[in-house]
Parts: sequence; structure tokens; C-alpha cells
Amino acid sequence: MSELLHRLGLRADRALIVTAADAGLSVAVNEGIRRARSANLISDASLCVVAPFAREAVRRLGPDLGVQLTLSAEHELLELRPVTYAPSLLGGRGGFPLDASDAAEHADPDEVHREFRAQIERAITLGVTPTFLASHDDVVARHLALFDVFLDVAEEYRLPIRHGYTIAGGALHAGRLAEQRGHFVTAATVNWRSTQSLEAVLAELPQGVSEMIVHVAVPSDELRAVVPDASEREATLRVLEAGHLTSTAHELGIELLSWSKIAQFTTNS
Repeated sequence: MSELLHRLGLRADRALIVTAADAGLSVAVNEGIRRARSANLISDASLCVVAPFAREAVRRLGPDLGVQLTLSAEHELLELRPVTYAPSLLGGRGGFPLDASDAAEHADPDEVHREFRAQIERAITLGVTPTFLASHDDVVARHLALFDVFLDVAEEYRLPIRHGYTIAGGALHAGRLAEQRGHFVTAATVNWRSTQSLEAVLAELPQGVSEMIVHVAVPSDELRAVVPDASEREATLRVLEAGHLTSTAHELGIELLSWSKIAQFTTNS
């Protein structure tokens, strides 16, 4: 059993945080997350404060949310823009670059630091009590200098981070860098899709605390028009609502945790 699980008072040797990403992206995403969380099918959600329905997400989901720090738009038909004046963070369309690698290549670390702080402060202004930090589209994993900024901001706000990233296509493992600076490091981070076998994914989780990231939404023609994987998000919600994740985790002796619980027992909380 890991030291953290022992400190948490858990008897299991494996635990799992289930986090829904992209709150604020659309009303359909917000409602999908609300349904999953109200039924205790997920433990956490992360808010993209520069997304068009961020304020609606906070009203619908409440204050306890992670902050999904954003530097790329990801979806071609969805415009996401910086909070601050940051020329190096702008793409050819006038907002964040569409591609994560493009965003990382041109981003000035000082401007990223100001932008990340501004996004966290905007979340707080909207009524959020941040529970952890995440990187939208994994942009901070594309450049060591950006990952350093990510860690700096997490330390400044005393928040745990989602990581599990491998920097520069495998050259540097971000988890080890974060651990060296005293951050809690998950044993594994899984971006789960409904086409994957839950049983296989959960059975292969290592000892310690892991995180599973899910993307959910209720059916919406508007979301399907702008987000290519809208149908997959709907399918993921259906699988969760069928109870397969929680029942399989229980059968395998995997405890479910939340980021707020983790934060109470980690160095940077």
C-alpha cells in the first residue's frame, strides 16, 4: 500500500480519481457533468474559464472545480481567447492557436505565467474554489519551460496538479520533474473513452492513486456542430450512468477519491 493511501486511511492498495474535463465548453457538456457528478459517477470536474459557458458551468456545478489552464483552442469552430494581453499566445485566427504544438512553440513563458494566474483569478471571481490545476490539450507537456510555469503557478496557489505528461514526445517525464519539486504524482493517468474496456483499464491500474479523465455531454445538435467527438461524449455518459465504472471499481477493490481529498494530504495543498 502506498504511503498516501495509508495516510488517507484506506485499506485498498489502489484508488482512483474520476475527473470530467471541459466544463464550460457548452451547456450540453455542463449538464452531462452535472448528471454524472450528482449520481456520484465522477468525483471531480475541471473548468475551462475561457470557454463560452464557464459562468453557466459554475452556476450549474457549484464552486468545487479544478481549473483547466488553456493555451490552445483545440476545436476549429470554437473560439477561445486569452484573458490577458499576450501576443505570443495568439494564433492566426486572433484567439488561441488551434494546435497544441503550435501554441507551445510560440508561447512566451512570462506571458503564460500571467495568463495562467489570470485564468485562476477569473475562476475565483466566478465563484470557484479551485481544487486542482490541469492543462487543457496538454499544452504544458510540449515544452519544459511551460511545464515549469505550470508548476510555479500550482505552488503559488498551493494546488495539486494533474500531470502524467511526457514532455517533448518522450524526452522528459513530467511526473518525475514534478515529484522532485514536491508535488503529488499519480501512479497513472488514463484518458478513457467509451470504446475502451473499463474492466481491462481498471484491472491494469498500478498500486497507488491513479486518475481517469472522461469527457461527457448530453445529446445536443449544437455541440455536435462544433465538437467532432460530441457523440463519443454522449456515449461515455451513457456508460457511466449504467454504473459500469463504479461497479467494476468496487469489484476490483479500487477506492474512489477526489482531488480535494488528495489536496489535504499533499505537500502543495
